[in-house]
Amino acid sequence: MQLPKVAITGGSGRLGRYVVDYFRDKADVTVIDIRPPEQTDVRFVEADILDCATLAAAFSGQEAVVHLAAIANPRIAPADVTFHTNVQGTWNVLEAAEKAGVRRVVATSSDAVTGLHFNEENLCPEYLPIDEAHTLRPVEFYALSKEVNEVVCRSYANRDKLEVLVIRPVHIVFPPEWPELQARGDDVSNYHLWGYVEPEDVARGFYLAVTVADASFNVFFIAAADSLCSRPTLDMVKERFGKLPEIRKPEIFEQNPHASILDISRAHRVLGFEPTSDWKRLIRGAEAKGTA
Repeated sequence: MQLPKVAITGGSGRLGRYVVDYFRDKADVTVIDIRPPEQTDVRFVEADILDCATLAAAFSGQEAVVHLAAIANPRIAPADVTFHTNVQGTWNVLEAAEKAGVRRVVATSSDAVTGLHFNEENLCPEYLPIDEAHTLRPVEFYALSKEVNEVVCRSYANRDKLEVLVIRPVHIVFPPEWPELQARGDDVSNYHLWGYVEPEDVARGFYLAVTVADASFNVFFIAAADSLCSRPTLDMVKERFGKLPEIRKPEIFEQNPHASILDISRAHRVLGFEPTSDWKRLIRGAEAKGTA
């Protein structure tokens, strides 16, 4: 069977390595980045996402694009550089993909679009669990860049030339962070609201979005089923905010008192996503390596 041709922007990055690993035996992968990937068995095109013409040439003949390349958090670069790179880069990817005749783009957003992270004000969720319909209230530049990216993605989907899906991963925990996970779960002020996901789950989420049959515009949270909370999630939410917001799906927290505050049921229903992330296993792995 002929493998689908998939270009992955940012495939040499920290998350990109996992995505390329997941895709490379299931697709004909081309990595598009400013530096070569670790994997030597995939095609590589050196290109910057701020160079639209080069992207269009690189996307020629591709069936799908996974767009990972971005400045990944607000602590890496100045605000103007982050906003320009993330927003102009996403516009360039979509414009180039449309010109090249690509069928589908799966773009990366973030749970930060909710406005519940990276803010000086401790904003309380409107309701729990938080689903994709929750109000977006970003006030800082990184989260704002992600909300604008989602608007750009919707605009291109509305043109009916591209299928566009958006993945919103929660905080992705990479091996250097494993020893810290228990302390983060004890911290009532954890700035990611105790959300986490392993990079392998995120990679699988992208693959499911590339291969799902129905690709009308949609947005998906990708997260672990549980939280890092050392105590029941709702207890920690109440302590943090001094109140509980509306609980719209109480059965989730009844079945698992440590459930994530993010609702991943849309990703399950539409994509078939089933998380395997387990922070306790990661801590055991860190202990086995002597890094905890």
